[in-house]
Amino acid sequence: MSSIFASFLALVAICGGALVGLWLAPKLPEHHLSGETGSAVSVAMAVVGTLAALVLGLMVNSASASFSARTAAIETLASDVIKLNRALLRYGPETADIRDALGTYARNKADEISRVSSEADDVGITTLHELESIADAVLRLEPKTDRERSIQARATSLIENMTDARWTLVDKSRMVMPAPFLEMLVAWLSLLFASFGLFAPRNATVIAFLLLGATAIAGCVFIILELGSPSQGLIRPSADPIYRVIKELQITTTRSVHAPA
Repeated sequence: MSSIFASFLALVAICGGALVGLWLAPKLPEHHLSGETGSAVSVAMAVVGTLAALVLGLMVNSASASFSARTAAIETLASDVIKLNRALLRYGPETADIRDALGTYARNKADEISRVSSEADDVGITTLHELESIADAVLRLEPKTDRERSIQARATSLIENMTDARWTLVDKSRMVMPAPFLEMLVAWLSLLFASFGLFAPRNATVIAFLLLGATAIAGCVFIILELGSPSQGLIRPSADPIYRVIKELQITTTRSVHAPA
């Protein structure tokens, strides 16, 4: 279920609750709408409202943390790519093929992050194989000096960091939210708005603000679902850090090609 459709259903359910309250009010006996009754209902609904607010806050925090972790993983991956390229460049001209493969990996990874993924390609098997090939090529180097051995160890460490960042991207590709959990939350909010409609005056201003309140909550649900699925929704972490690294790799490659022998 898409985040737009889910938030629209939440809007319909919450607005429906408010309309039920407005419809039910004139049908109840007058003593059911007295001040004492209104106070009792308000106290009960205050508990429901507080509970719903706490759950919404926790959900927003969890979704935001997932989105931030994915953004940080992209930045870490971009940083490690440029560090690995510099390390390979320092090792010597025999790493030229590895650096070319690293540039190809960076371009493919940026494209992978930029597009809307499906469940079938969330793992990114193609770029995983490319990264593993780069790791194997680094391990096949035959360092002859302590300096080269140090650079090889550094390159291996950077590749391990890139692998960790890559698995973070996979792990944070979606936040699993059980449907019954979301349905229960919407039910609480619908009940809350039904109580609003039950004791509210029946005029256009009240109806308009009930609708605006329901829209705001539906927007919050939309944000939660979007941030919780950063690889599939409309709101996705930017791949610009990796694209900037690709430009830097191109500049570095050009300079190394034209450098005097």
